[in-house]
Amino acid sequence: MNITTNPSNEHTMAPEGASIFSRKVARSGHISYEGRPYFISKNLAGRYIRLVVHGDRLIVDTSIPLHKEYPLV
Repeated sequence: MNITTNPSNEHTMAPEGASIFSRKVARSGHISYEGRPYFISKNLAGRYIRLVVHGDRLIVDTSIPLHKEYPLV
């Protein structure tokens, strides 16, 4: 595994060579990846989840931390 740093300086564990994406869960509980629907959960409707694509596997991670920025002017 390698550790990647995102712009908010949080560290994310991901397998070597993995790609990370974000998707919003639809009201039906589905997300779409490469044109195919995947049922996740209706309980997560409206929330963003993280997808980790590694080899021929699509891994769903629902623990995306919230990141917001506000101008301090």
